[in-house]
Amino acid sequence: MDIVTSTVNGVPLSIAKPESPAAQVPAVIVLQEAWGVNAHLESVLQRLADNGYLAVAPHLYHRGSQTVFTDFPSAKDSFMALTSDGLGHDVGAAVSYCRSEGSGKIGSLGFCMGGSVSLWCATVPLVDAAVTYYGGAVAEARWSGIPSGIELAAQLKVPWLGHYGDLDTSISPESVEQLRENAADLARVYTYADAGHAFNNDTADHYNPEAAALAWSHTMEFFAETL
Repeated sequence: MDIVTSTVNGVPLSIAKPESPAAQVPAVIVLQEAWGVNAHLESVLQRLADNGYLAVAPHLYHRGSQTVFTDFPSAKDSFMALTSDGLGHDVGAAVSYCRSEGSGKIGSLGFCMGGSVSLWCATVPLVDAAVTYYGGAVAEARWSGIPSGIELAAQLKVPWLGHYGDLDTSISPESVEQLRENAADLARVYTYADAGHAFNNDTADHYNPEAAALAWSHTMEFFAETL
């Protein structure tokens, strides 16, 4: 299945469509890691399309001269330049595209940096349901206009699912537990004892196939219930 591209309101979008879409195909907006919309993120788009979803990834670094990176020092300036206004515009452009394609309900699915954005999307709300994989900024806010994950968890407006690895050195189990305690009834949090950060990314050192498979099954069940 090919990844196609489009631009809506100045935002580049990478898109995967199901081969036999329903009349009102549900959509999932996929939110990038710090590296941008790379091969791993495109593989997520394809997996979602294979499961019957219209999958759309906005390129959140499109305001800079480079949109994909391979190391954090190079990505840092683009990463730290994100704001709630810019992210709202970019996710909104993806939502507009999904609506134009006939999507009824729309979810978000974010990894690492995008996981933090996906949690925020569930509080605005920009989507009908949201999933976070190891989104950072749990205890402390990172970007202008976006509170910490612990604060956001108490502000949920739509169902939200979170996945966190107990071996994640950047997100402590204690902060995840505080997030869980602060979360509204709309939240569901899963933790994975043998998984670290980026456990879903099969191109990364911390890839954990068992945790990734289990988290994906929970994610598909969640979207089947909510979209």
